Amino acid sequence: AVGITYAITDDFSVGYNVSTSDLGGATVDQEATGISASYTSGGVTVAGMINDVENVAFTDADDTEGYEFNISFAF
Repeated sequence: AVGITYAITDDFSVGYNVSTSDLGGATVDQEATGISASYTSGGVTVAGMINDVENVAFTDADDTEGYEFNISFAF
């Protein structure tokens, strides 16, 4: 697995992650990628991510995606 996050400014950052899982008896590897971003201004943070996983159960037929969007407030 490898990931990198870069702070573009003090308020805005983006990230990219990739991983591969190898199950000894499986014919295919599980591969996952993800992209994320966040913006913070004062006490408010807006963030989101998109993840894609191929061969979830180590078979060619199982692919899935996930999305998340967050807004958080600090008082």
